[in-house]
Amino acid sequence: MEYVIGIDGGGTKTHMKISDLNYNIIAEGIKGPSNINSTSKEEVKKVFQELICEGVKEIGQSLDNCNAICIGTAGADRDEDKVIIENMIKAIGYKGKIIVVNDAEIALAGGIGKRNGIIVISGTGSICYGRTEEGKSCRSGGWGHIIGDEGSGYDIGISAIKAALKSYDGRGEKTILETSILKHLDLKCHEDLINYIYRSGAGKKEIAKLTRVVNSAYKAGDAVSKRILKSAAKELFLSVKAVACKLELGDKNISLTTTGGAINNIEYLYDEFKNSINEVYPKINLVHMKNDSAFGAVVIAAGECD
Repeated sequence: MEYVIGIDGGGTKTHMKISDLNYNIIAEGIKGPSNINSTSKEEVKKVFQELICEGVKEIGQSLDNCNAICIGTAGADRDEDKVIIENMIKAIGYKGKIIVVNDAEIALAGGIGKRNGIIVISGTGSICYGRTEEGKSCRSGGWGHIIGDEGSGYDIGISAIKAALKSYDGRGEKTILETSILKHLDLKCHEDLINYIYRSGAGKKEIAKLTRVVNSAYKAGDAVSKRILKSAAKELFLSVKAVACKLELGDKNISLTTTGGAINNIEYLYDEFKNSINEVYPKINLVHMKNDSAFGAVVIAAGECD
């Protein structure tokens, strides 16, 4: 039996799906992280090899019958990283087609069911990726939390902390966030935020979790929280605008999907984003994610076999 393998290689976990050429999933597996920018190459190699070997054993097939393997992972835009990952797969003894792409590309293929369209990712970080039917692609954002990631959970969280401190100091408008953030983080006073931010080891994910606090404050009528969410929605819209402009997609009937806890779990953020898209790009059709990124990698792998 001929089959393909799709892998979503994340910084927290790696998700693999094996499919026949008709997109029927016949095996699935999950293991640890496989982002070579944050995990050792030896560990990433081990994760890939164990997933693939265990999956192939489960379906009772030879690796020679695998027509293609697609791996989507952060940072795969760089040719040197692609070569590293390709060599990891070849080390198993695989001699077939290997496709290494950015994680946004497999998310798009999974969400829409095909490779062309636009996806906005707004979770801990943020990025917009688009691809035309002809295969031309580009991205906007995704520069990381220090110099980019506008409209992300981290961006919302750090904006909330700043707003809370301005409120406490009297430098800014009063906001519920002044007290609700301390309560959420279990801190006694605002000065404790210095230790939390700079010395506690709290990272991007912990700060991104403050989106829940901002959303609750917005629902309670907090004007500052509303502006933070509205600003995030605008930034995500601008990322779509940049991609649509570069790829000349603004006047075409295409699909756009969204993924990530910030944009998909905060109703006001999503609605503001959607309204902006509908107003400026009426031909762009917003759709909910049809499937996950691992399935998107399967779609790309199977497409290479056509």
